[in-house]
Amino acid sequence: STAVLLKPTLPLPTTTGMTVRMRSFQWMLMTCGLAMGEDQCQSISVDERVDCLQMYQDSCESAGCCWGPVQRPSGPNPPWCFYKDRKILNCTLGADPKRPFSDAELDQVMKLFELNLDVQGTGQVVASPDHKTGPGGDYYFAWARDGALSMNAYLQTKPFPQSDEKMEKWIQSLEKAQHESDPNGIDVLVEPKFLIPEGTPFTGAWCRPQNDAPGLRSITAMSYAAKKPSVNDRVWSLVKQNLDWVVANYSSSTCDLWEEVRSEDFFWNRYTMRKALLMGSDFAKTVGKDQGRADQYQQTAQAVTQTLSQHVINDYVIESTNRQKDTAVIEAFNVGDMEDGLFAPLSKEAVTTMAGLSQLYCRSFAINQQAAQSGVPGVLFGRYEGDSYDGGNPWVLLTASAATLLYRQALQAAKTPPTGEVAQILGNLLGRTPTAQNLLGAGDAVMLLMKKYLVNGMHMNEQIDRNSGKMTSAQDLTWNYANVLKAMKARAAAAAAAVENSVQI
Repeated sequence: STAVLLKPTLPLPTTTGMTVRMRSFQWMLMTCGLAMGEDQCQSISVDERVDCLQMYQDSCESAGCCWGPVQRPSGPNPPWCFYKDRKILNCTLGADPKRPFSDAELDQVMKLFELNLDVQGTGQVVASPDHKTGPGGDYYFAWARDGALSMNAYLQTKPFPQSDEKMEKWIQSLEKAQHESDPNGIDVLVEPKFLIPEGTPFTGAWCRPQNDAPGLRSITAMSYAAKKPSVNDRVWSLVKQNLDWVVANYSSSTCDLWEEVRSEDFFWNRYTMRKALLMGSDFAKTVGKDQGRADQYQQTAQAVTQTLSQHVINDYVIESTNRQKDTAVIEAFNVGDMEDGLFAPLSKEAVTTMAGLSQLYCRSFAINQQAAQSGVPGVLFGRYEGDSYDGGNPWVLLTASAATLLYRQALQAAKTPPTGEVAQILGNLLGRTPTAQNLLGAGDAVMLLMKKYLVNGMHMNEQIDRNSGKMTSAQDLTWNYANVLKAMKARAAAAAAAVENSVQI
């Protein structure tokens, strides 16, 4: 007989068995995926987080993002919901020099600037001709601070005597305003803003007093007198009224530069007051023939100088204890410098503060991250850490101020190249050796990135939307034009020094 070998057969799996194994497989995949996701989340440091824009844990995880609450003792918290596959990029300022604005473009900027000076023939400076754009509402007022800074910029950037007519009208407006009775229960010298064309103090609710104006007015008026000695006596009459107030009140409570918080000790106020007092001491001796006031102003300047070290923490300069990371400090470096070495452009304090704020805004604004992603150098600067006004955006005037400091650093580097820690900090910021040429290129990169978002000729709104890059808030802000013109003047000086010192640009 023939043996028959039968092929063994396996039992068919039951439906129940298949289901169990499938679910087990799915669970393994899910567990593996969760583990990988957790690993991805944990690999992103707190400072590298990119906001996933979800407010709750359920919606965050449903969006495929990481959830990790962090509560910092001060300042804004990092995102709690963040992307697992993205990290904050570092911005670079490393770039070759490229002039940001042509002569023709700067002529347009100057014309727009001049439209806001001596408005309605009053000598006043309007903050903006805009009555309604943005959450700030009507900007058609003469802010004391803006006026003093703008007329100083005009004096610096418009050849004299072409600037004389508008400067004279501004002095006349001060002579009127400083003798107005004050309806708000404070000294008229520290009123924040005035009506146009009346020239009387604004009486609505506002952050008062604002103590920086007396010093800023004095600086500009004395600078004008230096170009036109025939106004010396009139300017002295104005200046001594302002500086006498500073002597008596420099440490009194005031609103900040942005009209939001109060302190008795803002760096912006102290550093610019110091300049006004030092200039005023010389002016009192040479013009006022008043040795008593000259000594008093000098002594007060020394007292103010002694307080400035309280603003330096690990070489970083804070605006105040309640507003630490603030670009008002950069603006102060530019406006208040007496060229006596204190907070000089290449001082460790100025360089550390510039690097710190650059990193802050690089990480804060999507349009800065977009530039970094695309390999475009430059950083747009905002007001301060955690700003939320109109969304908390980059500001044109502060971006120009940052560029101005970089140009001033280039000017100093052309004469004395940075060394040691200063060179190291700047090298990290630029990604290049901090030569005069590279610092010039860094300033250009900042200005060119800002200019990229100008879509209506040289018209400039107060802010640039942090996400879309659209111009937003008050239109044709006077302070914008003032700072852009000053930046380009600083650039011209740096470029000339580089050529003189045989640095290729």
